[in-house]
Amino acid sequence: MLAAIAFHPKDPIDDLLTAIAEGMLANGKSVAGYVQKRRRDADCGTLVYVRNLRSGDEMPITKNRGAMAKGCKLDGDALSTLSEQLSQDVETGADLLIVARFGRSEADGRGLRDVISRAMELEIPVLVGVRDEYLPAWDDFHGGIADSLPLNEKALLAWLADLAPKTTHDLALDPTGAST
Repeated sequence: MLAAIAFHPKDPIDDLLTAIAEGMLANGKSVAGYVQKRRRDADCGTLVYVRNLRSGDEMPITKNRGAMAKGCKLDGDALSTLSEQLSQDVETGADLLIVARFGRSEADGRGLRDVISRAMELEIPVLVGVRDEYLPAWDDFHGGIADSLPLNEKALLAWLADLAPKTTHDLALDPTGAST
């Protein structure tokens, strides 16, 4: 019911999670959660946006701190808004919850931890991207109940099929999310 995909910076985790989400949505499945997109920014290099998989709405999750700052910073208000949206989405039910990142906020006991926990209580399978540096905090959080999956589409589809054969029945994905 709970699985993590460990990844390193620069790994294509966002492309993989997007493909899984789009494939399930194209096959009539209900997917809650979010995926990330990066966009160039003149001051901080890259701003991170999140796309809510239920509504399709996008919002920045990082904020530009100005031309003199080194990098951008997580926007706590945006994370709080995302958490509220996902909490509502989970309460209405889903075939899968995708959390693109278990990051610093979650490692510090905040962020989307409550959303993940609530989905588990409701028996909604949860798929989480975990950057390598946050794996110890992730392990503490799940206490040994999560599966570890490789950064591989076939492995993710096999995990989903093992959980609920109806969730991924004959689901093979291409980058557009169309089934083949």
